[in-house]
Amino acid sequence: MAALSTTAQAHEILEDEALAEEKLLEELETSEIPSYIREARLAELKHKAVEFQELQKQGHGVYNDIMDEKTFLEVTTSEDRCIVHFYHSDYRRCSIMDSHLEKLTEKYYETKFAKMNVEKAKFLVEKLKIRVLPAVFCFLKGIVKDRIIGFEELGGSDSFQTIVLEKRLAQSGVIEMAEEELEKKTIFGHKKIQEKDEDSSDDDDGY
Repeated sequence: MAALSTTAQAHEILEDEALAEEKLLEELETSEIPSYIREARLAELKHKAVEFQELQKQGHGVYNDIMDEKTFLEVTTSEDRCIVHFYHSDYRRCSIMDSHLEKLTEKYYETKFAKMNVEKAKFLVEKLKIRVLPAVFCFLKGIVKDRIIGFEELGGSDSFQTIVLEKRLAQSGVIEMAEEELEKKTIFGHKKIQEKDEDSSDDDDGY
């Protein structure tokens, strides 16, 4: 049985604690790990599951719209790690970015994910000098740590894999990828994230 990440196992405990315990014990027993280590591991995962429940109450694990600029400031300054996607509802690439961020929202509970329509953020668009969409901003303790503008750093193609965005966000420190995830290859192999695909098109939307 392939080992699951701590996050994935904690999610399973939230959904069905008895089944998750059984699966974990089966996995650890095949690894010939002493019983006291198995028990400590299970206790760690239960603690993680409780943390997830608290984060759920704070809106983590859900990819929602920020409705106004005041709420934006409250969200970004109250979270240790936060990712905000500035989008326009008419732009196709913003919808593509949304689909990837929704997947990552469910995976990285510790990070707050949100999106904001630029039509409701005129001041922020000017303040953050947003000229191209999609624009993904990474915040650490309320400070802009990094930004991903358009798809150029993601290969330049609409068909990039979620793991490409995931690794790029991990570089900013707003999410923490498991070591085994970092070693995974994309369908293009270990390509540099900044490198464009040969069939890419410069199709980001100016705003």
